[in-house]
Amino acid sequence: MKLLLSCCRGRSARFCLWAGLALWLGFVSAVRADLVWTPDGGWKFEGGVLGPLLGNMGTAKSALQAMNTAKSAQESGRFWTALSQYDQVISDYPGSVFAPEALFQEGLIYSQRNQFEASFDCFDRIIKRYPDYPNFNGVIRQQFNVADLMATKRPYLWGWMPWFKDPEKSYDYYEAVVKGAPASEYAPMALMKIALLALEHSTFIDRADSAAQAVNALKRLINDYPQSMLASDAYLELAQIYTSLVVGPNYDQGSTRQAIRYLQDYLFYYKESSGAADAEKKRDNLLDVYSRSQLQLGDFYYYYRNSNRAALIFYNQAITLASNSPAANEARAQIDKINRGVLPPMTPYDMVFGRYNDHALSPTTGNQWSWLNWLSWFGVYKTPQIGDPEQGRIEKLAAEAFQARTAEDFLETPGAEAVETISGKGQTQEFQGFEPFLNSPGQPTPSGGPPTN
Repeated sequence: MKLLLSCCRGRSARFCLWAGLALWLGFVSAVRADLVWTPDGGWKFEGGVLGPLLGNMGTAKSALQAMNTAKSAQESGRFWTALSQYDQVISDYPGSVFAPEALFQEGLIYSQRNQFEASFDCFDRIIKRYPDYPNFNGVIRQQFNVADLMATKRPYLWGWMPWFKDPEKSYDYYEAVVKGAPASEYAPMALMKIALLALEHSTFIDRADSAAQAVNALKRLINDYPQSMLASDAYLELAQIYTSLVVGPNYDQGSTRQAIRYLQDYLFYYKESSGAADAEKKRDNLLDVYSRSQLQLGDFYYYYRNSNRAALIFYNQAITLASNSPAANEARAQIDKINRGVLPPMTPYDMVFGRYNDHALSPTTGNQWSWLNWLSWFGVYKTPQIGDPEQGRIEKLAAEAFQARTAEDFLETPGAEAVETISGKGQTQEFQGFEPFLNSPGQPTPSGGPPTN
């Protein structure tokens, strides 16, 4: 400080400011000097102008001695001695540059001894207490490695007693990596690991929950890290998850639609990739399933409800969904049969009760050889015939249900102009026809109020 004051005498305020800033940057460089271990020289500072001075201070010297003792024991496999020395540094010198390094070395030891929880806790403490630790990326990398080990290897209590595997704990570790370093390269990797781990450990009982967990992680990867090299794999994994949930055209097609969606997204963003051909083939197969579901609905109305109108709606929908699919070709054949007036084969129900009569279509009166017609001959049942007043009324009501409506149909008095009632300030004003709500600027309003501006 005295040196700075002597230099600033007779100088401008700007010069003093730059001199103070340079000294401050030098101090920061000293604080952030890297600790480097060498077997011959022990721990020493590198990259800091004041690094050697810190080594001569009494407190730093004691911490440095403990660090050297701990690292020597660690290199020779005497882990208990190393851990005790590192613990001393962490507890006695928590504000020194040695404390985060001691935590980092402890994390490495615990990981080597398969004490994964203790190892992850050491790295997590560095992130929370020492965010300016120079080897921050190394901490994130070690957390990711511990999560991987927890998912595949057996942990040991106290470093020597085998314990039960707990792969579900890895989910929390991977999530901690994403939370602790969302901008790092390990965040999308952790999300992908969560998805793959959930699918790998899925069982028949928790299949739905595992799929939901995997889908959530993959969607976060796509949305938060679209430029990641894993984004393309995320699209394919999502499509595969939903494809595995597809049962067939006879069931709900929600999973089919989702699978098609992600395959189409993949083909849009990565159409030049090596997996594009396989993705296109899977998409076409799913489109055929989706189209076939509409085809089967059309068949139901054609074969069992004698409803050509409803059948045509679903047949055309099948063609729209996948015009080049086998299901679409079958739908075209069915439409051609309807246009040619081909009736579907009679079902056992039709043989007994007559064809199902869709009153909204045509005055079909049923099969003359049905048992109901036989009963009608004996006066037990009356079969509706063409020209029957009751049958005609039903046909008329059904036809009106599909009749196109016009604006005239919604007027209380057909042919009259529309009347609009507007209430404001306790008054009611009626306008005939389509008179504008407000006149042109400067003209009085219809209610006699002040001119509009």
